[in-house]
Amino acid sequence: MQRVLSSKIMMISLLIVLFLIAFAVIRGTVYERQGNYQRVIQDIARNNVNSQTVLTPFIIVPVTSTYDCSDDKKSKVCTSRNQVVISPESMEWKNKVDVDDQSFKRGIYRAISYHNQAIMTGHFVLNDKLLHPEANQQVDWSKAKMRIYLSDLRGLKSQPVLTMNQQKFVFEFPRDEEINPLAVVYTHTSLQDLPKSNRFDFTVSMDMAGTGSLQFLPLGKELSLAMVANWPHPSFFGESLPTKNITSKSFNADWKNTYIANRNSQLLAGCMDANTESCKQLQQAFHRPVSSNTRAEYSQGDANNLAVAGSFGVSFIQAVDVYLMTDRAIKYAALFLVITFGAFFLFEILKDLRIHPMQYALVGAALAVFYVLLLSFSEHINFALAYGVSSAACISLMTFYVSYVLKSIARSLLFSTILAAMYGTMFVILQSEDYTLMLGSVLVFVLIAVMMFLTRHVDWYELGQKVQPQE
Repeated sequence: MQRVLSSKIMMISLLIVLFLIAFAVIRGTVYERQGNYQRVIQDIARNNVNSQTVLTPFIIVPVTSTYDCSDDKKSKVCTSRNQVVISPESMEWKNKVDVDDQSFKRGIYRAISYHNQAIMTGHFVLNDKLLHPEANQQVDWSKAKMRIYLSDLRGLKSQPVLTMNQQKFVFEFPRDEEINPLAVVYTHTSLQDLPKSNRFDFTVSMDMAGTGSLQFLPLGKELSLAMVANWPHPSFFGESLPTKNITSKSFNADWKNTYIANRNSQLLAGCMDANTESCKQLQQAFHRPVSSNTRAEYSQGDANNLAVAGSFGVSFIQAVDVYLMTDRAIKYAALFLVITFGAFFLFEILKDLRIHPMQYALVGAALAVFYVLLLSFSEHINFALAYGVSSAACISLMTFYVSYVLKSIARSLLFSTILAAMYGTMFVILQSEDYTLMLGSVLVFVLIAVMMFLTRHVDWYELGQKVQPQE
């Protein structure tokens, strides 16, 4: 009867809906594990060292001005004290970064950390107004200092060293309360012997550590920044992207951008002159969230903040984010379920077999457990290997079971071939981020075409008359 065939289709549809709910639960488990991973990484960073944001070294000089502030009753002379910022005229910044994921581990989770050996060379040009101040101004060169702002001072392996005029100056943390409207931690060195010439050269060497990512806030008129790292999976971000060369074991990158360095210099000068808005724009880069070491680390909102702050940098990411890949695989679960149940249904109508709903359900359960195996294995071993082991185990199980359901080894081998093709195709899709939509749509088109080809001679009305209710 026709209504028996309709009941069979409704039963299959109901099973698909129930398994989609099960897939949603598995997907929730993926998100939970990903959340655990991110919390552990953040906790490691909190207890050791965070991702780093570095502001280009600059000189700050106190300038005291006097002016007449007489009122109607008596004459008075007032004073104001400003912090004048001297940014580098030009600077070359070289970074040699040693990256690893073994230094900080907790359970099955590993945080990516790095050690950066930075050398900054360049020169400053002093403004004539500082060398020859006006009569009502006094430049206090005895309190001139060079500052380096760093988002997490725990990452300093040793204090930076400034070399100038063949003299070495070791930085130190501020002991007294310093004027710091930027409200970010820093280290500094006194420049009492600062040459009073128009131009002088300098070199700063600095060793620092961090986790996850390394970000720079450039200052000055001309800045070139180079980085060499032993990590093959960088993710560059910010308002300026570098020219880069990435190999299987390392990468090197070069940034050159005069505009954002000049703009940041203006923002810093305004900030030190008590301009709150200028300070806020610079602070956004220092106060961004801790790196999670994933491809999806930076949301669009974070990207906008980085752009406002005028910064750029690199995030050291894992080669494969197992949680992201597993989540992408689950998105194809409904398609796999439809293909598998559809293949069963075709065997029923083309080979005149009777397959019980429980047999459909058991095969569907085997499909669902694949994603649990994939998630659990990929947290411990390479994702490709985890995918291969999980898919091989599920295909073998279903091939064994289906040989009894379909009452033929040849049919079960055909079914296993279909499964192997599905899992192989999905792995290719997962690896091809740029062509995911195209490959997925082609797969669906091919499956519909195969379904139409195999059932082109089926008389569905006649088939409905042949189907007998199962006892």
